[in-house]
Amino acid sequence: MNIPYFIAVKIARNKQSTFSTFIIRLATAATILSVAVMILSVAIVQGFKTTIRDKMFVFWGHAQVTLFSPNPASVIGSEPFAKDTQLIRQIRNHSGVQSVYPYIVKPAIIKANNGLEGIKLKGVEANYPLTSNAAIGFQGKPIHFPDSGYASEIILSQSTLDRLRLKIGDAILVVFFSPEQETPPVRKMTITGSYHTGMEEIDKGFGICDIRLLRKTSNWAPNDISALQINVTDYTKAQTIGTDIYQSYLQPPLAVSTIKDIYPFIFSWLDFQNVNTRIILIIMAIVAAINMATALLIFILERTHMIGVLKALGMPNSEVQKTFGYHAALVAFKGIFWGTILGVGLCLLQYYGQVIQLNENTYYMKAAPIELKWWYVALIDLGTLLFCTVIMIIPSLIVRKVNIVNALKFR
Repeated sequence: MNIPYFIAVKIARNKQSTFSTFIIRLATAATILSVAVMILSVAIVQGFKTTIRDKMFVFWGHAQVTLFSPNPASVIGSEPFAKDTQLIRQIRNHSGVQSVYPYIVKPAIIKANNGLEGIKLKGVEANYPLTSNAAIGFQGKPIHFPDSGYASEIILSQSTLDRLRLKIGDAILVVFFSPEQETPPVRKMTITGSYHTGMEEIDKGFGICDIRLLRKTSNWAPNDISALQINVTDYTKAQTIGTDIYQSYLQPPLAVSTIKDIYPFIFSWLDFQNVNTRIILIIMAIVAAINMATALLIFILERTHMIGVLKALGMPNSEVQKTFGYHAALVAFKGIFWGTILGVGLCLLQYYGQVIQLNENTYYMKAAPIELKWWYVALIDLGTLLFCTVIMIIPSLIVRKVNIVNALKFR
């Protein structure tokens, strides 16, 4: 029989109101709040990072095949290269690649309602996916791609429509820039749909149209493209897959750039969020541990007489110390359990109720996102329990200093 554990359980079940009981309740409450804050913080930060990444990936994919440029951040291909169906097939069949889409990006000016708006048009083919999901909100109809010629339809961001006081179904004039032509081509186009990502870098600067329209206005060959958009199944392997594709299939001057190369400042900002998460976890864990250690110290001092009795009955110091260690672990476990319930409950409340609202212009989303995974919660709970247990060893050492005679006199 584990006597120290038996005694610890009996002490924990004692409902007698004492000063130490009050302190332990405060420490338990602090642990509950600390664990809940840690779970909620990690879920929000991870959700925030995932949402931003998805918004970037849904529009640009995970990697791009373009003509080599000393500035990977430039997504405008001023020079074309021929669409190679065999190359596309090889990349699509590469391990880890989900899909490949050719496209062209060209600058243009939109003229509507006595207003002008500079924009970059992304010309895509008929199989390019554009549907409403968690990362991008799509309204209206997709572009209808005719069998011959090109579609005179365009999809703009909702923010662009708002700035130009336009709506789906309106007609606009689009002026295209073409170095090969003295007079810029002008086309009348119909707005068939709108999209919204919440990211100014995308919403403010891009529209979507038929790739054949951009070839026509740029005097490019019928097979010319600016780039290949590559989507992978696991974004964390995008860099490795891009390197493999470059070494296996590409010949200069073609090169591969990941989305991190194109928008380095956004992904650096996302990586910095990990620092914030670590700081929150460390602070909350320290708060929980200090509160539990303080409560244990007060509890030991209040139980000095009991310590004397146990020692007088022959219990070794290590066993007495284990008794209070078990008791502290039970209290910490209780705080962690209810903290987990509270933290997960708050995450679910935010996920379904979107209680915490954000400024979309600053945070790229209207509500704080939640990404809750069971192993996040398990690591937080286990780490907190271990950290609190280790810290609580320190106050339990006072048991070894208790004198039996003096302890038995203590009341």
